[in-house]
Amino acid sequence: MGSTDGTVDSSSPIFLHPSNIHGISLVHTPFSGTGFGGWKICIIVSLSAKNKIGFADGTCPKPVENSPHIKQWNRCNNMVISWLASSLSPEIDESVQYSETVETIWEQLNKRYGAVNGTKVFEIKKELAFTMQGALDIASYLTKLKKLWDELRVMRSNKINVCACPIRAELLKEEEEDRVHQFLMGLDGIYVGLGVTF
Repeated sequence: MGSTDGTVDSSSPIFLHPSNIHGISLVHTPFSGTGFGGWKICIIVSLSAKNKIGFADGTCPKPVENSPHIKQWNRCNNMVISWLASSLSPEIDESVQYSETVETIWEQLNKRYGAVNGTKVFEIKKELAFTMQGALDIASYLTKLKKLWDELRVMRSNKINVCACPIRAELLKEEEEDRVHQFLMGLDGIYVGLGVTF
């Protein structure tokens, strides 16, 4: 983490850069209970970029109380807690505000929102089934579908991606064809019958 005299090397996770500001949000839209997979990925990327992911995943544990780095670790832990709090809706933030470490908050959020269950998978599939272009332009419509597809893939840990079987390429092709069909089925009526082929 640093030297024995209490100074902290700039490559250490407990180093705070002057640009690290209390209370900044790590994401554009605070997590409000839906879309946990995407939110989690954004948080991981942000914390990794700031060299603070160890506070969430436990690889930067709290030093012993008489360590010369305990105060700096506490400062960093509190800074990351403030970032997480700003990246959550007020209601969800309230449910974790008494947690003393980033790791505890991370575990609570993963347990509550990251657990894959049939209901969540059903809700995403239902939303996919009823997603139509409507008033959206094509790019926005595709973005909405892609977000749902990606969330479903994260939730189900898509076995196709880890499959080393000989038919993996065929399974991926079928999944892509299903997505194309789903995209075309939800297109606005003016695009139907234009002879779109794939």
